[in-house]
Amino acid sequence: MKESKYRKSLIIFCVYCIFWLGMSVAISILVDQNLTPLIPFSDPGMEVGMISILLLPVSSIIGMLIGGYLFGPLFLYSHIKIFRNRYEYGIHIKPEYKKFKFASQGLFTALMAINISLLLLNPDTVRIVLWNFTEPLDANDYMIAFVVILILTTAITNLLFSPTWFLMDSGITYSNKKNLEETNKPLEIRSIGRWYEQFLKGYAGVSVLISYVEFITIFFIEIGGELALLIVTLIMFIPFPIIMIVPNIPALIILDRIKEKRNKYILNKARKRGITDTMEVLIDLKKED
Repeated sequence: MKESKYRKSLIIFCVYCIFWLGMSVAISILVDQNLTPLIPFSDPGMEVGMISILLLPVSSIIGMLIGGYLFGPLFLYSHIKIFRNRYEYGIHIKPEYKKFKFASQGLFTALMAINISLLLLNPDTVRIVLWNFTEPLDANDYMIAFVVILILTTAITNLLFSPTWFLMDSGITYSNKKNLEETNKPLEIRSIGRWYEQFLKGYAGVSVLISYVEFITIFFIEIGGELALLIVTLIMFIPFPIIMIVPNIPALIILDRIKEKRNKYILNKARKRGITDTMEVLIDLKKED
């Protein structure tokens, strides 16, 4: 059955939901004030549960679909416009892959979302998110604002990465073959989507983890006297970059289910730009005599 390839991923997502339900109960017991008026609940545990189980996955789905269908053709057009005189373009018919893997795609979108959220954290954004324009801010306020801002940045990062996945799955490639006689560069055959993805991954690297560790360290130091709250936040935020991969699972399953339709959509856009030829990639390794 076709859906069986999603079974492990759906189990992981269910475990993720159960985890956040447990965290929500703990937060409701330990915290006696709501997090932000932007979410229509007065209970902090319910707010955390709604963000983690509903808003982050929905944000991911919206970002991926809008990004792929709106920016996929734009990324394609931009690459052709810039490099048309240097490269030959074609369509590489790839074998159908049968497995569903979400970790690598989810990891980089999660890291970039964390990165952008940290960049957006300043007194002005924190006050807007918390709707607090009079009281002094502390590390707890910054942590709450960071989590709420992730709803927006999750949509943004998926909006940026999904066009690269649309283009990679469509098989649109480019080669420098026609210019080999004019340069000492080796033959290159690359995916347009992969070219964009490598660029975006530069904003979702190890430096993000370093910035995140510095951020949560300040928070942990400030709440160190509240042992129960410290234990809950340690459980929540130490594995947080890995946990943030999981909300992308529903969106990635949807993208996988509509792969044939979105490939036709992108290839139709490519043909309108003159990309109609099939690019054959043959690799034949021979041993020397």
